[in-house]
Amino acid sequence: MDCREYQKLLSPFVDNELGAHDAFMVAEHLEVCTPCHREMETLRRFDEHLKTSGRLPIEDMDSLRLRILDMISPWGWARRWRGLGAAAAVLMFLVIGPQIFSAPSDPETDAFSASLISEVQLNINQPFSLSWLDPQSLQNVLRQEGLNEIPNLAPTGFHFEGGRVSNPLSRPFIQLVYRNSREELSLFVSRRWDRPFSGTIKREGFTIVPLGIRAVFLVTQDSLSNFVDIRQVAEEEINALSS
Repeated sequence: MDCREYQKLLSPFVDNELGAHDAFMVAEHLEVCTPCHREMETLRRFDEHLKTSGRLPIEDMDSLRLRILDMISPWGWARRWRGLGAAAAVLMFLVIGPQIFSAPSDPETDAFSASLISEVQLNINQPFSLSWLDPQSLQNVLRQEGLNEIPNLAPTGFHFEGGRVSNPLSRPFIQLVYRNSREELSLFVSRRWDRPFSGTIKREGFTIVPLGIRAVFLVTQDSLSNFVDIRQVAEEEINALSS
């Protein structure tokens, strides 16, 4: 395919609507084609802008905090129309209150962790809609990502179910899905992810842990009783299988 044909696939690639084979072909092309990669980044930024509208950090927070405190002070109310002032204060607290009166968070970490959880939830909620890689393709893709074999988590009671190409933040990852009789977990593997990410993230009932060896992330539900064992086995497997 030439660049024009790949560019037709960029929008569904960003929206995670391509099958596993097409998604990986686009990802490989983006690694060597600067114009297509630039266009993909433009689409991705626009998409992220739409998703994060209303959640962007407020600039000049100190000045804004002082203005709001002045508005809600008794002396401030005496200088304003009570009805209009109350409505304005309520609106401002609803829209930007969490940003002003809570600790700042890392937008990149928030976006990435939310994207990983979305990929896991997609598999949980629509397991038959995903494009799974066939065994040979999966082995080939894993070798390109630097793993000689599929990590074995059987000692922790989880058995491999399947692998697919996923696209958190429009960056191709291999998602390896494991299950036991009641629960599911995922390993996300990529050589293309070069942004630092450390520490355990807990949100929306899930736990995300970077394994610390390479760009591999373990995503599980918070209810797992043997989480420590799973993490240790996963780290040992990734370390042993990494080329």
